[in-house]
Amino acid sequence: AEAGSTIELTSSLDGVVATTTADGLGDWSVATTALAQGDHDLTSTATDAAGNTGVSSAVLTITVDTAAPVAPSAPDLAGFSDSGTADDDDITSETTPTLTGTADPSTTVTLSSSLNGVVGTVTADGLGLWSITTTTLSEGDHDLTATSTDTAGNTGDDSTALTITVDTTDPAAPSTPDLFALHDSGSSDTDNITSNTTPIIAGTNAAADSTVILSSDVDGVVGTTTADGSGNWSVTTDPLAEGLHSLTATSTDTAGNTSAASTALAATI
Repeated sequence: AEAGSTIELTSSLDGVVATTTADGLGDWSVATTALAQGDHDLTSTATDAAGNTGVSSAVLTITVDTAAPVAPSAPDLAGFSDSGTADDDDITSETTPTLTGTADPSTTVTLSSSLNGVVGTVTADGLGLWSITTTTLSEGDHDLTATSTDTAGNTGDDSTALTITVDTTDPAAPSTPDLFALHDSGSSDTDNITSNTTPIIAGTNAAADSTVILSSDVDGVVGTTTADGSGNWSVTTDPLAEGLHSLTATSTDTAGNTSAASTALAATI
């Protein structure tokens, strides 16, 4: 602008929104009065000391957006990240799981944990879909929430929380398997020698509600069952080959962590 001239800034929505004086180099800056939400075509004019006003400047179009996005949907733990016995129980041994959800299209989605703070950021696509593989989560229960920030910098409310459990601890090994006495045929019901090729094997000390897998050094996996709430379990084996079997049990918890094998039971079929 002309040095020392009076600059008047005008909005297509709000009219004159500011007046200032250009400096000796013709540069100027001004803070506007409050602008209404929407698209503004801003133009400036310069008026010299004699009262002559020049033509309007070229238009600058700006958008004033003060409306926060809606809260995203509650995050969802992706099935492939939900390890263990179920892919929808939100219990996992993965420390960098993938979460998905929906938000306002093209907004920045920030995923936060009640234990670890911000654990991921991504931009929702044109349909509002988003997916985040988190930074490393600590072991424990996490309340995960998402927020959405639009291109104007407005941030909406937190989503409803998703509570997930990250469990990376292996269960203790189950007790030594035991041949059920009624299936220990012959002269003794405690000698672990039997003619029953599908005997019942039982045990204790598995993780509560865990999956117990019984294995033979001859036949491989010969039975799978679920321990009760106290860690007790029993299983009728698949047919066992004739001979001496070393039978061991492992326990896999709901997060997918597997224990070491139990001490072996030597049983002869």
